Amino acid sequence: MDLYNKKILLVIHQGNLGGAERQGLGISKILTTKYNCTVNVLLTYSPETTSEFEQFAKECQVQNILHFEDGYLLLKREFSYKNLQRLVWSVKYLLRLRKGIKPYQPDIIIPFLNFPSKVSYYLYKMLPSVQFTFWHQLGLDSNSLDIFESIAVNNIPCVIGNASNCLDMFKNIYTVNPEKLFVLPQYISLEYIEADKDLLRMKYSIPKESLVIGMIAHYREEKYHDLVLDVFNKLAIKYDTIYLVFLGNIENQIYAQEKYSQLSKHILENKTSNRISLLSGFKVQDILGLLDIGVLMSRIEGMPNAVMEYMLYGLPVVTTNHPGCIELLKDSSFLIENNETLLYDALEKLIISEELRVSEGILNLNKIKSYDMDSYLIKMNHIINEALKI
Repeated sequence: MDLYNKKILLVIHQGNLGGAERQGLGISKILTTKYNCTVNVLLTYSPETTSEFEQFAKECQVQNILHFEDGYLLLKREFSYKNLQRLVWSVKYLLRLRKGIKPYQPDIIIPFLNFPSKVSYYLYKMLPSVQFTFWHQLGLDSNSLDIFESIAVNNIPCVIGNASNCLDMFKNIYTVNPEKLFVLPQYISLEYIEADKDLLRMKYSIPKESLVIGMIAHYREEKYHDLVLDVFNKLAIKYDTIYLVFLGNIENQIYAQEKYSQLSKHILENKTSNRISLLSGFKVQDILGLLDIGVLMSRIEGMPNAVMEYMLYGLPVVTTNHPGCIELLKDSSFLIENNETLLYDALEKLIISEELRVSEGILNLNKIKSYDMDSYLIKMNHIINEALKI
């Protein structure tokens, strides 16, 4: 099987532009322009979309953004009236999906994250037009461990993770034929936009002479914003020109709004609050364009978009040494444990040496060049054909 002239259904959980969503929408552009595919998107969580999501979908030539009521697909391993209700709700949802998706006659379904993967399996079984789908384990997602999920995992053509630890997490929960497990590193889905750093800093009210450290990450508990903030506050006592920027998105996410509020309160409690920007919903390229150092400290990652984007913009990167980060940064000395002292030392080395910042940035830019969209789709096509042999 090849990808040419296919009808593709991308299954994405929600309509805001996080890493998984950017990856999902991003491949639509090359599938439509180079492979002559038709691409539609199914949202499983809610019909709500951010303007940023809609604009990016339009740029990527997505034909339709579909939604057929809020996704419900859950059956626990228990005998109860509540569980019978779950079965009824799940069957009704699947029937709505089958009716709604059938007119589009997808050949291939490409999911992003676990719930979309579960949905994709049942569409694969219910729709005669669908020739292939897979389970897409991106590393940050949780498993429901319910009956519907177990059936899907045990019967889906293959499982793809974007880093080795994604598959390790999966294997810790489910026993799957090793031949069905594949690693497919992500591609860089962001387009580099050249801009004037001084103008960007003026736009975001950041002093022109600042050395700007930034962390672009969802406001979620597994992202260690507080660790970065605490270390910055200590460094700021010694280096009075450093500035910190956090960028995430709080739209459509209650947990993100809560963490944003907690961070805001934490920042205001410190004397350095006038040297910190806590942002939401702004253009990622703008923030990347004004940074001098990129940081990502977290409890867990697959292959993080933020690190790839820092590299694309030629930035030195300090990040937690997750397998996906190691895959990207190779032997970098700025891959560290989630430790305050280690983070302080790594950032201080970069703060005091412009030469080191430049040399690290050049190395990172060269490393990221092989993670392009063309290579990603060629590898995906190869995985599809390998999985069809099993």
